[in-house]
Amino acid sequence: MEPQLNASQRRRLPPDERRAHIFDAALKVFSEVGYDRATLSDVVDRIGVTKGCLYHHFESKEQLFLALLRDRVAAAVRDEEEVLTAATGSREQVLRSLVERHWAHLQEPGQIELTALAIAELPKIPDAGRDVFDEVVARKRAMLRSVLEREHPGADAQPVETELAATIIPWMILGVALGRHVCRGFETSTLSAEQVGEAVTSLILKGVGGVCAEAGAKPAP
Repeated sequence: MEPQLNASQRRRLPPDERRAHIFDAALKVFSEVGYDRATLSDVVDRIGVTKGCLYHHFESKEQLFLALLRDRVAAAVRDEEEVLTAATGSREQVLRSLVERHWAHLQEPGQIELTALAIAELPKIPDAGRDVFDEVVARKRAMLRSVLEREHPGADAQPVETELAATIIPWMILGVALGRHVCRGFETSTLSAEQVGEAVTSLILKGVGGVCAEAGAKPAP
């Protein structure tokens, strides 16, 4: 069971830290119980705050869930945008950095569970789902488009192919991460998250032929 905070500890927590504790508890409750069955009382019991404290920050379970998504997912997108703004390397170098950061983010504790919750629950609240799409998915695509067009400006650009790649690359990364998560209890492969991430990156940058060539060049274990 999660350690509970005593009254003096609760009073000392700054607002941002208090919200972080609430988000941690909410993610655990939503993942373990399921979003539909979870209640705000479950979150209160998990973290040990008062109901008044929780309702001061979030008026409903849906509001808490959406705030959790924005805190854990949209924040990562902002970090990627800052990296892209400061990037000075080639298109391949910058693209590699973005792909690796996206994969690493999905490996953070609780992140893939939160993603699975978003996939299941956002279609039920389409207005909020559209907001999350604009804040996360659309911004990721814009970043990828800017990278893919970096060395092919103006007339040399291929807008249809660029848009297709910017759409599919995040789906590829997410699909592999979700597949690995779903199959973790049945998978006989001993590939680590780092190895799978490297393969995903190579596949995106070089295609299947490049990945196979790299694998063939390595000695068999």
